[in-house]
Amino acid sequence: MSRSMAGEIPRCPFCNSVLEPPVEVEPRRLGDFSYGSCRCGAVYVCDITGHNLGAAMVEALNFACGDDWDLAWSLSPGEDFRDFLVEGYDHKRHRVFPVGRDLEGNRIKGVLTFIKVGRDVQEVKGGLVQERLASASAAASQAARRSVRAAGNKKRYSKKIIFEKVKARDLDSLVEMARIDPLVLRKIQRLLYSADFNIRWNAVLMLGGVAGVLAPQEPGLVGDLVRRLLYSANDSAATNWGAIETVGEIIRHQPVTYGSFVRHVLGLLADPPSRPAVLWAVGRIGGKHPRVVKNSSFFVLFDLLESDDPVVRGHAAWALGQMGASEAVEALKRLTRDDSIIEIFDGQEIREVAVGELASSAVAAMEGRSLTQETQEEKPVSMNHDKKGPQPEKREVLDARHKYQEADILKNRGQSLDAMALFEEVLEVFDREGLFVEVANTCEKLGDLHVMRGNFKACIAPYQRALAICEKEKDSISSVILLEKIIDIYRRLEEWDTALPYYFRALELVEGLRDATRSAYFLAGIGDVYERKGRLDDALDAYRLSERLYRGMGSRERADTLKKGIEILEGHLSAGLKG
Repeated sequence: MSRSMAGEIPRCPFCNSVLEPPVEVEPRRLGDFSYGSCRCGAVYVCDITGHNLGAAMVEALNFACGDDWDLAWSLSPGEDFRDFLVEGYDHKRHRVFPVGRDLEGNRIKGVLTFIKVGRDVQEVKGGLVQERLASASAAASQAARRSVRAAGNKKRYSKKIIFEKVKARDLDSLVEMARIDPLVLRKIQRLLYSADFNIRWNAVLMLGGVAGVLAPQEPGLVGDLVRRLLYSANDSAATNWGAIETVGEIIRHQPVTYGSFVRHVLGLLADPPSRPAVLWAVGRIGGKHPRVVKNSSFFVLFDLLESDDPVVRGHAAWALGQMGASEAVEALKRLTRDDSIIEIFDGQEIREVAVGELASSAVAAMEGRSLTQETQEEKPVSMNHDKKGPQPEKREVLDARHKYQEADILKNRGQSLDAMALFEEVLEVFDREGLFVEVANTCEKLGDLHVMRGNFKACIAPYQRALAICEKEKDSISSVILLEKIIDIYRRLEEWDTALPYYFRALELVEGLRDATRSAYFLAGIGDVYERKGRLDDALDAYRLSERLYRGMGSRERADTLKKGIEILEGHLSAGLKG
């Protein structure tokens, strides 16, 4: 009898070690995969269908990177990681059938996708992989024991009882009910479509709360709920009121397990009708776990403070205030006189409030925190009059400054992954100690590293954070440099609409600095954007201003180049009018 037909014990393709059966791990995003790891550092993902190899590859790479999507997308195959496929895997028997069929002739479709990242990534992220696998194994054992105990318990709770508990916000009772009857989650979810807005919001709070409590013991049940909610939020044809808000509540209760889903929630800002829901969810998460939000590209919220929709402006102000995004203070101050009235649910009740009041409250909270921090920092000095001058820095800060220099050296040597790991480490220290200049410098370095690796989307968030700090500190020169970098990225991505507001912000700053050369440069860029948008009259106005500035400075070559372009564009416009 052939060993291939009888099945073989699965072994690691990199070190030939015997492998343990893969287990289900939350959060799962791209499919119903199970996961495992080898002692050599390789990870593997099981796809029982054999038809989702692309998604399995992405999941395996992200799993190996400790759920750090930015890092995963920045890695290069062959250089930063190796991959391998083992086909003919039967997950039920934990055997590999290389010929694709067993002794009975049954087709074996399963595939194990292996990823082995470099030692530098393993050293930084390997511990997270083992933690997730250990947690998943423990949760699976607990779930098995509960299923045995509950086998004879067929108790079901009526919709009426669940409605009364949701109405009363009786979270403890709902949690106990859900432990006995798994359909409780579904029944609470149905209340998201209630005609009573108070009941809807109660359902959001209770569904998120119950799922959050159950997640450690029932990761599969809660994971399926999160995915259903996100799928409905992404489906324009589905009725999805409360889906985004509930996902936000689940993340708020379980930031370690589901915190990485914040980037998916923020991605829904691309859908204008979903923006208030996204902002509410992000505000709730950030109010309790600001670092979870700030680890994602949350600076897109800044642009929403200038939205034409007052509901969006108000929710953006509220969300930024909740998470204590002090970088937004200057932008929020510009909203304090906005008298547009909106409705907002603050976690307790639905209330009507002016956008300006929300902005003022956010500013007051942030400046109050800053004042408290400053007072606390001054106390040691005022209590000891013999000491003069600033106190010596903490050892942790000194170590962080030393590591910052090491990271900069690694960056210049081209060791980008090692540099990124060190910069991210010191960023946490600088952020915690309120060293905003150092935070801005570190964020800029991280952005530059992402650009070096060709990961353009990942560089935007750190650049935006550095920009916000520079604008708050009124450092116009640094702000212009960062604006140029952000504009360049959006031009590379051909996201012209997104680039335009940054052009205008840069133009305003350089005009204040009386920098005619950069004014001309940004005006020409504005003309490029308008031309691509088909707004040819606006493009001509910008080009003409730029051409006049260049000619006035004596930059004849640039002025002549613009002049030729202007004449061509005028010809197109003239031909269009005649037609």
